[in-house]
Amino acid sequence: MKYEIFINGGFANIPKQYNGEISLESSEKKELFQTLKVKPEASGEIHDGFIYHVKIIEEGQEIRSVYDEHNLPSVIRTFIDTVLSKGN
Repeated sequence: MKYEIFINGGFANIPKQYNGEISLESSEKKELFQTLKVKPEASGEIHDGFIYHVKIIEEGQEIRSVYDEHNLPSVIRTFIDTVLSKGN
């Protein structure tokens, strides 16, 4: 599965971008896709907060979503942590 993650914002507003391929268990992949398909809840104006742009591509299917610190689902947070722990 291919992914692209773009994180921007914060006090210094230094953007970070991660992309590559990752293998997930089918249950993890299913949960990730289901979470990305749900429109995030709107949150108030974010000051010095991070914005997370997440894109997943699997078998020609592309799903994108944008979150902030207040509406980032734990499934997406765990996925980002997994990507970062693998070195990209």
